[in-house]
Amino acid sequence: MNTNRKWLGLWLLIIVIAVWTYSYHSDNYKDPLPSWNDTPLKEELKDYMVKVVDSIPVEDRIAVFDLDGTLACESPLWFEMLVAVQGLVDQVDQDPSLQEETIYEYALKLAENPADTSVTNHWVKDGVNYIDSMILNAFHGMDCEQYVVYARGYLDHHKDRKYGQWYRNMFYPPMLELVEWLQKYQFKVYVVSGSMQGVLWSICPQTLELDRDHLIGTRQAQVPVYQEGKQASFVLQNAIFEPKNNNNGKSLNIYSHIGKIPVIAVGNTTGDFGMFHLASSSKYPHLSLLINHDDAEREYAYPPYHGTAVPAWRDSLRINKWLKADMSKEFKVMWKK
Repeated sequence: MNTNRKWLGLWLLIIVIAVWTYSYHSDNYKDPLPSWNDTPLKEELKDYMVKVVDSIPVEDRIAVFDLDGTLACESPLWFEMLVAVQGLVDQVDQDPSLQEETIYEYALKLAENPADTSVTNHWVKDGVNYIDSMILNAFHGMDCEQYVVYARGYLDHHKDRKYGQWYRNMFYPPMLELVEWLQKYQFKVYVVSGSMQGVLWSICPQTLELDRDHLIGTRQAQVPVYQEGKQASFVLQNAIFEPKNNNNGKSLNIYSHIGKIPVIAVGNTTGDFGMFHLASSSKYPHLSLLINHDDAEREYAYPPYHGTAVPAWRDSLRINKWLKADMSKEFKVMWKK
């Protein structure tokens, strides 16, 4: 009897060890990017993380991501503009005479059809940039925290008309996986966007689980207001604190905010090339990745620049050895189910 018990105990121990070993190896060999197709680019990303990352001190593992068009959909309108359109429409509801002004005329058209080309093909007219004008006027005079709450409420309760997705869910699963994977390797991840910081504060903490100090947006000018017995408010003004988060403005804001050079930069337009160059200047092994929108069937197809054409963008990638992810080839899925 004692011998049988010993054999039984031994077999149980063997089974436990076998189960633990299988579980351990399954977890370690589990694909960290299941929403990416198995391509050479995916292998290159894996090689960087597995073979290179150990040569980078933990305190210098910094990755910066653009938001609109990189982590989340930006077409036909991006989060910032969607919220601004509704803010301007609210103003017209209070004062119908406003609809005679161009920014409110544009807002009413976009509220009916976010892809209205009579607006989207004429953002700049008579020397006026109506994108900036619409965004800065939509919430001028509002406390910034109210703006954050307003933006979150809008993005939570409205859907994209083409896909029927809640705007809050219009993040790309492959990119969310990449962010999560970097964090497992002790990377500090920052979102660096041309959109107003209040919009980043409204949508990114919940989806990306990043605190506000990891969200670097363009900063709308504010005036602090102090009232006895109340928390200070920060009233939005019709201007921004320079520089805007675009091109080298991104590099300047990254450096002033973080105080270090990132080793990974991910964007989707030539406006992100500033932070690509910044990451490429790192003394550590670095990686810059352009998300290329070339999938008109599952999302949208458009070149990696806004406004003035940049025909030589491919040359910049080649010369600087920056990577390119064509969404049609790399993304196994486009949206969260």
